[in-house]
Amino acid sequence: MANVGTMRSQLQSRRAAISEEIWKESHMRSGSKKLAMLLSDQQSRQHVELEAKYSESKIEHLQAELSKINSNLQAYQSQSAVLSQVPLIPMAFKTTSKVSFSSAFSEIAQRHYHVDPASIYAAIQEFQDLRDSIVAVSKNSEGLFLLCNYYKQLNIVSKRFLDKRLKHGVAFSWFDAISGTLAAQQSAIYEKAAVLFNVSSLHTQIAAQQDRSTREGLDLATCNLQKAIGCLDYMKDTFSHSPTKDMSVEMLNMFGDLMKLIPQAQSHELSIWEAEKLAGLQTDVVSLIGYAEKTKRISESYKAVCEQVDEPSMKGYLPACWVAIIKIKDAHFRGLSHYYAALVHILLSELFRHGGHISESVRTEMHFMYTDTNKELFSENVKDHNGFALSHLDSACIQSEYAVKYDRLCKDLEPLKPLHQLLTETNEQNLTKRQEMANIESNAVCPSSIQPAAVDLNPPPPDFSTVRTRDGFKALGPLPSFSAENSWTVPRTVVLRKGKSGFGFSLQGSYPVSFVDVEDTGPAKASGLHKNDWLLSVNGQDTRYMSHAEVVTLVKSCKDEIKVEVTSPTISVVPKTA
Repeated sequence: MANVGTMRSQLQSRRAAISEEIWKESHMRSGSKKLAMLLSDQQSRQHVELEAKYSESKIEHLQAELSKINSNLQAYQSQSAVLSQVPLIPMAFKTTSKVSFSSAFSEIAQRHYHVDPASIYAAIQEFQDLRDSIVAVSKNSEGLFLLCNYYKQLNIVSKRFLDKRLKHGVAFSWFDAISGTLAAQQSAIYEKAAVLFNVSSLHTQIAAQQDRSTREGLDLATCNLQKAIGCLDYMKDTFSHSPTKDMSVEMLNMFGDLMKLIPQAQSHELSIWEAEKLAGLQTDVVSLIGYAEKTKRISESYKAVCEQVDEPSMKGYLPACWVAIIKIKDAHFRGLSHYYAALVHILLSELFRHGGHISESVRTEMHFMYTDTNKELFSENVKDHNGFALSHLDSACIQSEYAVKYDRLCKDLEPLKPLHQLLTETNEQNLTKRQEMANIESNAVCPSSIQPAAVDLNPPPPDFSTVRTRDGFKALGPLPSFSAENSWTVPRTVVLRKGKSGFGFSLQGSYPVSFVDVEDTGPAKASGLHKNDWLLSVNGQDTRYMSHAEVVTLVKSCKDEIKVEVTSPTISVVPKTA
């Protein structure tokens, strides 16, 4: 695993370097084109246009290298699984540039919160370190914790600083996970979406590392893929506008469908292929009907992904290796579905040949298996069922031969020996069974479509409740009152001397408390206090995080004079009532 982990780290580092190079060459190309439009001298213009073409060629070369990195599926497998299982398709990681918060946050602390920036220097540095740590995370649970921790901290910090109303000027730059193109926005929402994308990607990469030849490994892979789906669904519903193609609704739909298919496919492969190696397939009619329906469901799901991959907007975007595996699995499972359906009719033919009859349970399952009610399907005519078996076997052979040929055409798949072995064995199995049926008498029948099994996945939404975070910027005051969406005046200090009826005010709420009533003839009114002013401190003691009862007790403990620090909200904000 250490060697595999090192390989993944090297690939991620190279992916980040390529993304940076693509960004630089894109700027060079853009600048050259603009300069060419301004030049009147033909020779100079041709020279600049040549520079633009050179940058264009270099970008294409870099993107080809990036595609090759994304096609290296074996780097995400454990060493024990490389030679024994077909790899999953892990989503590529988005890479990002480092961001500096110190200057912007310090300026906002002084301008908006009216506090000394020195009071939050440590908190800024802590958040800065956390953000720097997600630039390159380990591909395991520790990496997930870092991403989730930063996401939760970002929710707090965005309420403090990263609101567009504050004109913070902090730009977040992320590179497209597939093409390496750069997009930058001064938006915390964009940053959150990119982090969630990487959480989803990391779940798929962890899933790909599992040894799925065991139930524990398969369950871990399935669990992580389910979590990846939940992240993608949440992103699709929450972040509808994306400046990069990899986070567009179209791409999230494609990735979500793809990730939903893999746990189904792998669960089926484990329950059938591993069972076949250990004890052999169940050969009763009901079990075979179930196999036909399950493999049809998997193939139909892959078909839907194939249709999306073939969309003009997707052409040339996804790595050829990904597209090949998607199309191969579509054909492979479609062929398996026909193969199992053929076995059903072969068993029924044998049953009727020996004078047996179809049971009500089998008849019911047959009704669920097929989408039509062809009367020959339920007859007890041996030749009819031989005809159905031959029809399904012909379809199975066509699909398995297509999968084998497609596998041979894609050079990126050459290292995937388990895939070649699986496709070859399946094709030989279909051809052998078809040869066995070659001389059997049969009726020409109209083939029927197999009904896919109903499979319902309920991916969980992102759950960050297990990640504990704290507000490092408490020096600014309690949320939600002291936040980017609210505003207040510069704090002022007032000294009050107790009158005949006290200090002339009453308080309400908590965190902070506010003045609910200021007597017209009392000391508070005379000193310039107003209704709804926030009480920040009493005699130098910070009251912003005190409850109503605590502040009342503190005020009552003062004898004839108190010094209070107050501020006036400039928008209608009333602190939480105690």
